[in-house]
Amino acid sequence: MSYLLRHDPSRMEISKEGFVDLEALLKKLRERWPNLGEGDVRRLVEEDPKGRYEIKNGKIRARYGHSLNVSPTLSEARMGTLYHGTTSQVLDKILEEGLKPKGRQKVHLSTTIDGAIQVGKRRTNNPVILEIDVKKAREIGIRVERASDKVFVADEIPPELISVKSDSDS
Repeated sequence: MSYLLRHDPSRMEISKEGFVDLEALLKKLRERWPNLGEGDVRRLVEEDPKGRYEIKNGKIRARYGHSLNVSPTLSEARMGTLYHGTTSQVLDKILEEGLKPKGRQKVHLSTTIDGAIQVGKRRTNNPVILEIDVKKAREIGIRVERASDKVFVADEIPPELISVKSDSDS
């Protein structure tokens, strides 16, 4: 489901907001899982811990994580700080150039240090945690958006908004 909604709608019509018809998605998913019902998909949407999906008016979408050219409308972040987990190998480049989407449409940010650590652990056992100054981002016109309760996204984060969280900050 994630792959179809975020990367390859596989001949399903997808709106600029990223929505596809729920019945069309079910038909596509049933090619692999014939007994899958609408209730199963709704339960997955409701129980997803990262809040990746949304169902509205008979349509479903992924809120974030797209490599497709879609542009979901999301509300603007209103907190002061978000976090991003990365590797020490790319830290200098990030501090020089900022955070860029790298194969996705948006940069993903976490609401908690633990969330950023979990994301960073996809690439390294000992992630570096970056703090993102969301308040300053708003002041300079960088829009950070709420994709779910745990994930926020932005087109990019310039280096002046990034600082490395030291272990003593915890």
